[in-house]
Amino acid sequence: MLKFALKNMAIKKVQIILIVLSIVISAGIGVLAFNVSNQVSDGITENAGYYSAIIGPSGSETQLAMNTMYFAEKPLGTIPYSVVSSLMQDQRVRSVIPFAMADSYNGYNVVGTSNEFLADKEIKNGQMFDNNATMQAVVGYNVAKYNDLKVGDIIYTSHSANSTETHTQGITIVGILRETHSSYDNVVFTQIRTLWEMHDHGEEGHEGHSHANVCAVLIKTKNDAYAGQIVSEYDDKIVTDEHNDTHTLQAIVPMNAVRGVLNDANNTKYIVYVLCAIILIMNIMIISIITLLNMYHSSKEISLMRLIGISMGKINLLYIIQNSIIGLISTILAFGVSRLCLLFMSDFVATYGVVLNMGKIYAFEIIILLGVFIISVLPTAIWTLVMSKKDSISD
Repeated sequence: MLKFALKNMAIKKVQIILIVLSIVISAGIGVLAFNVSNQVSDGITENAGYYSAIIGPSGSETQLAMNTMYFAEKPLGTIPYSVVSSLMQDQRVRSVIPFAMADSYNGYNVVGTSNEFLADKEIKNGQMFDNNATMQAVVGYNVAKYNDLKVGDIIYTSHSANSTETHTQGITIVGILRETHSSYDNVVFTQIRTLWEMHDHGEEGHEGHSHANVCAVLIKTKNDAYAGQIVSEYDDKIVTDEHNDTHTLQAIVPMNAVRGVLNDANNTKYIVYVLCAIILIMNIMIISIITLLNMYHSSKEISLMRLIGISMGKINLLYIIQNSIIGLISTILAFGVSRLCLLFMSDFVATYGVVLNMGKIYAFEIIILLGVFIISVLPTAIWTLVMSKKDSISD
């Protein structure tokens, strides 16, 4: 029966190709839309709740949050390191992490911070950089992979992503992060002291810190109430640096700041879902019409098989097997196409600070594929059932 089904499929190549394309389009787009929208939402939400508050220069709250947590935007500017020093003395604070983004390495951002910034990340090779040293770096998984880097290598960073001018001082790689499938995979992390030294702050900046700047301060408080207090105290606060230049601060709760991004992502997700539903309905109609036409034109073939003694049950089974093979192959191809599209969409989604994981599979994706598979077989099952009832030849 299976052999006969395969021969029958080979005869009707055009119809089968149309059915396969319809299934691949509908299932592939549905699975892709669900996967991307959920990975973006999950990626944004995961980091947003990690810090209690973020303090940085006055400006866009979203830009400050996206820059410090996802490395997806440019820094708003700098604020005096004295803000960090002050917060370190605050009894309400559990940890204070300075953050500065400057320079690049082969297009990858370089972030100056403390090793606590990577406290929840696992080192694959080597070790974490020493806060009290300089010119050490821990690189993300993709940075090491695509630049063929290993522990002990020395890299030379550029002044910006588009600059061809590189620093004369090299930074030694002391560690490589294990793959996280997040924006951390695409960043070079070093001591904030290293950035100060690279940008000519000199030893004064290393010792007293008061003559150096940061782009932001990431804060973990002992409870949520303290976070609210600190945000109220520091938001719109004006501080003066050693040159008597004034800086207006802003303080944000990260989750509140990225809520707009999440809303945009969710709105986009719902629009895509509606479009996918429309495409799916259209493809159900196409699949049904093609299948019914195929079955209609097979009436003579079915009558001939009945005349030579083949039961209607076996004939029904033949066509169900045939369409099941088509549906199975089509859904597998649809899944493969969705994964290939994830690869091509990585650069665009990276603007949200999220690295798409091609191996990430949601349970609902399987449900979508299973539903499309059932839809691909259902018209045949219905038609054969109708033909069985109309069949006047006794089995």
